[in-house]
Amino acid sequence: MKRILMVVMLIIISLFFTGCTNNYKPITYTRFNEVFKNKNNFMIINQTLKYQDRFERCIEASGNNIQFIYYEFKTTEDAVNYLKDNYKGRKKYRYKSNNKVSTVKCKDNMYFEAVQVDKIVIVGNSPLKVNKKIIKSIFKELGY
Repeated sequence: MKRILMVVMLIIISLFFTGCTNNYKPITYTRFNEVFKNKNNFMIINQTLKYQDRFERCIEASGNNIQFIYYEFKTTEDAVNYLKDNYKGRKKYRYKSNNKVSTVKCKDNMYFEAVQVDKIVIVGNSPLKVNKKIIKSIFKELGY
């Protein structure tokens, strides 16, 4: 009886955890632009030429003390390594990763969040922690 109960518990736990994983899809360059073109006080700057040796595309949207950056890497491995190299193991950042998605959040007075899906990395940040709700809502609008 204990063995059957243990098996049932393991099945329930595994179903719970598989249901908790997010199935994010990488946002396109076009969609990123659309979202920020419709926002007041955001300026969009294409930084691709400036960083063409590192990224396929790099677009910055900023306004109201909030900045979002869209990075498109050549490969998923490059995107994962970018976040790992810059944030993993640093005291003020919390880095999490699985096979599909990496996230980074800042534990400091500013608000910083980065999400990597496939070869796309989106970074949202503000020097003001009060902008956390706005950044989270924009990430939600982007599909993250």
